[in-house]
Amino acid sequence: MFRPFLARVVVTAQATHRPLAVSNGYYARAFTDKANSSSLKHSVVTSLTKTCPSCGTILPTALPVCPNCNYIARIHDSISYHDILGLPYEPNPFVVDAALLKRRFIEGQRVSHPDAWATKSELQRDIALDVSNTLNAAYKALSSPLHRIEYILQRNGLMVAEADPLEDLELISEIMEVREEIEAGDVERIRTLEEDNDNKIREVVNTVIKSVAEKNWEETKVAAVRLKYLNGIAEAIKQRLDDM
Repeated sequence: MFRPFLARVVVTAQATHRPLAVSNGYYARAFTDKANSSSLKHSVVTSLTKTCPSCGTILPTALPVCPNCNYIARIHDSISYHDILGLPYEPNPFVVDAALLKRRFIEGQRVSHPDAWATKSELQRDIALDVSNTLNAAYKALSSPLHRIEYILQRNGLMVAEADPLEDLELISEIMEVREEIEAGDVERIRTLEEDNDNKIREVVNTVIKSVAEKNWEETKVAAVRLKYLNGIAEAIKQRLDDM
């Protein structure tokens, strides 16, 4: 029972993405089974608590979801993905414990996945779907170094766009040469290119860790653009190997 559920929620997380931008005037209802439309007191939550706002029980996850009294609330976009998954944002939001991230994601899906709310009201099922999708988006963003740094930059007012150019002419030349070699090379050569590219990615990730710690966002964005192009090479190599 658990393994099919785990596989389903992880695949859903990889395919689902919630916009990262903070929205204004985003309001919805939070409720319990015992509440009716005239007695709902909570809008979408703008902060997360350790105890249920409805019954006071300690919540099993960072999410505003209480299996004890069936309280559930939507999560405001201003709440960080780190908070949603119960991970520290400071001192460096780029440094994430991958094993803990996955564990928190699975724990969150246990209580928020629509399957767990299948016998509840239509409105509760709708909110459960929203919370589950939010959790999916958080997991997708934080589990990938590139998505993670894009998310952190966006929270600090900077965007990494598809059209952002590389300013390193030497790297541009290298990328063009590598892509030509990927198309023409044999398996052994492509494996060598893959190893070289992985080393470059590790170097850029280390640069990102340092620049984020220093809150040097301009340097972080430059590194993020480099990482985006190197990830593109990694994907091209994988595709080429799959086709061979």
